[in-house]
Amino acid sequence: MSVQSHLTAEKTKLLLLTIFGIAVGWAAGSIWMGLAITFFLYCCWLIYQARQVDVWLQKGAQRNNAPDTDGVIGNIEKLIFRRKQSDKDRKARMKKIVGWYNRSAAALPDATVVTNSNFEIVWANDAAQTLLGIRGTRDAGQRIDNLVRDLEFQRYVAEENPEETEIEINSPVNPRVTLIVRRVAYAEDLYLFSARDVSQRVQLRETRAAFVANASHELKTPLTVVNGYLELLSDDESLPQAAKDKIAIAEKNAKRMSDIVTDLLTLSKLENQPLDDSKLSSIVVAEILQNIVDELTDSKLGKQHHYELELDHGIHLQGSESEIKSICSNLCYNAVQHTAPETTIKISWKAAGDNGAQLIVSDNGPGIPLRHLTHITERFYRVDNEQSRNSGGTGLGLSIVKHIVNRHQAQLDISSEPGMGTQFTIRFPAERIQRKANNNLGVA
Repeated sequence: MSVQSHLTAEKTKLLLLTIFGIAVGWAAGSIWMGLAITFFLYCCWLIYQARQVDVWLQKGAQRNNAPDTDGVIGNIEKLIFRRKQSDKDRKARMKKIVGWYNRSAAALPDATVVTNSNFEIVWANDAAQTLLGIRGTRDAGQRIDNLVRDLEFQRYVAEENPEETEIEINSPVNPRVTLIVRRVAYAEDLYLFSARDVSQRVQLRETRAAFVANASHELKTPLTVVNGYLELLSDDESLPQAAKDKIAIAEKNAKRMSDIVTDLLTLSKLENQPLDDSKLSSIVVAEILQNIVDELTDSKLGKQHHYELELDHGIHLQGSESEIKSICSNLCYNAVQHTAPETTIKISWKAAGDNGAQLIVSDNGPGIPLRHLTHITERFYRVDNEQSRNSGGTGLGLSIVKHIVNRHQAQLDISSEPGMGTQFTIRFPAERIQRKANNNLGVA
C-alpha cells in the first residue's frame, strides 16, 4: 500500500472515530465527553500495539511471530521488517563478497599479510606461511617485524611513507629464495604487505652479469693484441695508402670494441660489487669538472664548443672518486659528442635544497625527443644510431652514470626539448655533502 493510501485510510479512520464519539456523546448528553472517551480508548489501543511491536523487536523481529497490528503501527511494523530483510540481504551479499575476496587472496601465489597501524598481524594468506613463515591464525596479534627478523625489512617497516619503494630480502623460511616486499596503506589504519618470489629473476640477472663479465674479460686480451698489431701496421711506411686507409678503419673499430668491453666490465663491477663506505673519500667535484673542461678545450673533439662554468669549490662530496670522475666525464663528453661545433655547454656544481648539492650539465644543442628520454639510460640505447657510432660512443655511458648515481643515493633527472637543448641534473643528498670554510664560487 502506498503512502497516499495509508494517509487516506488514517483520515477515514479518524473521521469514523469522530462520528462515533459524537454519537456516543450525544446519547450521553455531552459531545465533548464522548469524543474524549473515544480518542482516549484509541490512544490506549495504539500504545498497546506499539508495546507489542517493541516486544517483537526485542525477540528478534521474526516474521512468524509478528504481532497483529494495523494502521500507523502496522505500517511501521511492515517498514521495520522490510528494512531488516533488506539489511539481511545486504549482509548476505557482503559476506559472499568477503568470502570471494578471502578465497582469492588465500589463493594468491604472493605472500599477503594485513596488519593494523601498530604492524600487528590481522590476517595472512597461505603463501605467507610458505614465503615468510607467518600463519594467520597462529600469529594474529604479533608484530610482523618480530617474525621477519631481516634488518632491511625492519628498517623498511620503520619508514613513515615507503609506499613508493620496495625492498629485496631473503626469505626467512628459505634463504635461497629472494623476495620483493612492498607495503601499501589502505582502509583506516591498515597496511598490506605483499612479498613476491623473484628468485628466478635474480638468478637470471646474476647469470647474465656473470656472462657479461666473463665474456668481456675474455675479449679484452685478444683485443689488446689486435690493437697492438694494427698500430704497428699503421706505422709501416712501406704499405700503400689504400691499405693504410683500411687499417685506419679497422683500428677505429677495434678501439671502439675495446671501449665497449671496458664499459661492460665497469657495469658488471657496479652491479655486483656494493659501494664500500670504508673506501670513500672527500671529493672536490669542482676540480674534477675543471680538469675535464680543460681537456676538452685542448682536444680536437671539444675545442670548438663554448663552456660556461659555475663551480663551488667549497662543496665536497663523500663518495668513490673514480666513480664520480666517471659521472663527470661521461656527462661532459656526452654533451660534446652529441652536439655540433659552436654549441654552448653549461656545467655547474652548486648547493641545492635540503643542504644537498647538484651537478648540472646542459647544452643548447638539438635536444632529445620525448619518447627517447625514458630509455636513454638503458644499455646500448641510441637516439641516433649513425651519429652515435660516428662520434665513437659505446651506448653504455649513461647506463654507467645511472648505476653510479644510484650507488651514491642520488637522483638523476633528464629534461630535453627538440631544438632547445638537453639538461642532465644529478642531486646528491645532504648526508654525502661536506662544506668547507674557504669555499669560493668559480664562474667562467
